[in-house]
Amino acid sequence: MGRIALEDDLEAIQEYFYAQGLTDGHPILPPTPERVAAFLAAAGRDAQEEIAVLPPAFRVATVEKIAVNAVMAWCKPEYMPLLLAAVEAMAGPAFNLYGLQATTHPSGTPLLIVNGPVRHDLGINCAQGCFGHGTRANATIGRAIRLILTNIGGAYPGTSDMSTHGWPGKYGFCFGENEELSPWEPLHVERGFAPEDSTVTLVGTGGTYNFGDLWSTMAEGVLASAASAMSAYGTNNLGMGGQPALVLCPEHAAVLGEEGLSKAETKAALFERCGSPLGRLAPELRQSRLRRHPADTPESLLKPIERPEDLILLVAGGAGPHSVFIPTFGPDTWSVTTKIRRTARPSEPRP
Repeated sequence: MGRIALEDDLEAIQEYFYAQGLTDGHPILPPTPERVAAFLAAAGRDAQEEIAVLPPAFRVATVEKIAVNAVMAWCKPEYMPLLLAAVEAMAGPAFNLYGLQATTHPSGTPLLIVNGPVRHDLGINCAQGCFGHGTRANATIGRAIRLILTNIGGAYPGTSDMSTHGWPGKYGFCFGENEELSPWEPLHVERGFAPEDSTVTLVGTGGTYNFGDLWSTMAEGVLASAASAMSAYGTNNLGMGGQPALVLCPEHAAVLGEEGLSKAETKAALFERCGSPLGRLAPELRQSRLRRHPADTPESLLKPIERPEDLILLVAGGAGPHSVFIPTFGPDTWSVTTKIRRTARPSEPRP
């Protein structure tokens, strides 16, 4: 869609955009030429530069089109480099955006995990309530991605986006790692970036599973609680693998850190402890699994990851003994971490 001229009536503008299917249901900020120009200036790149081709409509996401959607989401211009890096990254083959956009699974909006100094530069919430409401950067960056996936990618609910229920995170899911309260190296350093680099990691998630452990003061208890949450039936990861995320609160992470467990050792311990017996699956599902894995028995453990290093482990949130397991679309999507800069190229750890 090219430029359009509308009367200067905010309510009429909202109704027009909604009728055209250009919103997520919430009011938008009209993307006037002046507002879009400010975002293009912050991007520092040519307006017609092609950043990615986004399925399922396979339309080209230019810098200008990304800027338009960022304005509509009420972003600030300084968010543009992060948004450009995120859009470029999610178009890579390992992430499988087409599958995420069109599936019946609720995983249609990527989770954005932000690392490095940009967290503070942009005011991204990494601590108390970081998954929820109240922080402009988290809310509007996540929302801009949703608008981009709809307006450019063409993921329209009920036609090309076939998610059975969807989930609230499809409005946007963006937070930063609480690096300052983690006993381990942050996610971007684990993936080969320098501590002073700023990155965004995209994960094809759907839903969150909170587990509260108010009692454990030793590592074994925290590990047992986390492994139990990771083993929940019904996720695409259980028995299939993929890269689910485990977001530990600072209190749980501190318990593990105080006992000297490294991040790699924590992942290995969780892998050893997680899993649910095949025999607890519904009969037809169990038989389907046995046809694909005839050596299995009812006592065989279905695990959510195929190897310890597939788990995305990080620290976020604030006070309170609550941590979160975030399952994904399964083995058909792999996370992508990209450095935020003028011309970013994604790093895809494992297809």
